[in-house]
Amino acid sequence: MKCAPHAPRDTWRPWRDNLDHWPDAALLLDREGRVAVANMAALSRWQRNGEPLPGQHAASLLGELRRCEDGAPMLPHAALDLLGSPRPIAAQGEDAQGRGLLLRGLPLFDDCQAQVGWLVVVFDVTPTPQPDRQRDEALRFLSHDARASGATILTMLDLARQRPQVFAEGSLLRDIEREAQAGIDRSDRFVAFARAQVRPLQITRIDLTALLRLVVDATWAMAKQRQVRVLFDTAPDEAPCMADRGMLTRAMDAMLDHALGRSSPGSALHCSIAADGPWWRIALREPAAGAPEQLKLQLVRAVTQRHGGTLEIDQAADAGCIVTLVLPRPSAAELATTATHPEN
Repeated sequence: MKCAPHAPRDTWRPWRDNLDHWPDAALLLDREGRVAVANMAALSRWQRNGEPLPGQHAASLLGELRRCEDGAPMLPHAALDLLGSPRPIAAQGEDAQGRGLLLRGLPLFDDCQAQVGWLVVVFDVTPTPQPDRQRDEALRFLSHDARASGATILTMLDLARQRPQVFAEGSLLRDIEREAQAGIDRSDRFVAFARAQVRPLQITRIDLTALLRLVVDATWAMAKQRQVRVLFDTAPDEAPCMADRGMLTRAMDAMLDHALGRSSPGSALHCSIAADGPWWRIALREPAAGAPEQLKLQLVRAVTQRHGGTLEIDQAADAGCIVTLVLPRPSAAELATTATHPEN
């Protein structure tokens, strides 16, 4: 493939067509750090007095955004210097109105691995009241994450039309199928998460040991396909708990699905249940390094919180990650009232 020394006129098309679906302010910058494309959220945030954003240098446009720790610009000119090796940009700070912000910048490359510019996104993370925050999270998901697979598929089809020699037919179809399934999975997780927040709990006495074994057995086919072993290390013969069986089953399944998706072939996941004073600790140790995917764990966190528990995540650079559901152990009085009618 012959590589042009400069970006063609339609360089931004694969990204531009998707940006307006994003609720956060996003900018596509050229090689000099000047704005090439701005989405609707960015126009609403920075376009003043009718002055167009394209052509303005991003470091000047975002000059009011300052880091929390030292008051320095969140996007300094040096961060966009293309003379060195471009690296992702990450900063946390606030604007002149005191709104909390996260800034993320990613270098963009063409097919020949030449950098053509940057994608810069500014997220508003100002704390909001709980009901408003839950509503905003729901709208953010529906308007962004639920569209992600569709946008990716459209981009692949567009690239296939422009450069058909790059995509073999079978490969393109497999990629489209994978992205479509990812979109369905994300939507299903969101629906389950929303239900977990509002559906009345149906509390019964359950055995956590038996329930976790059932969930592990149900993942056998997926684990075999991914060539990952799921091992049940330690657990008491019975671990009684007062909980909603359906919700807890989905939470454990989501926890395992998250771990399987991050595990490499030949690796092993380790499950355990242990008593810790007034709590049960249901732990899943995975070898994958790096931060867990918070979206996939939203359901797990929501279910544990509704049961009066917490979700703990312990990371170690050389020892993977341990995700632990911490649930309250029932009192003697609670156990006595359910002794003759256990749920399982």
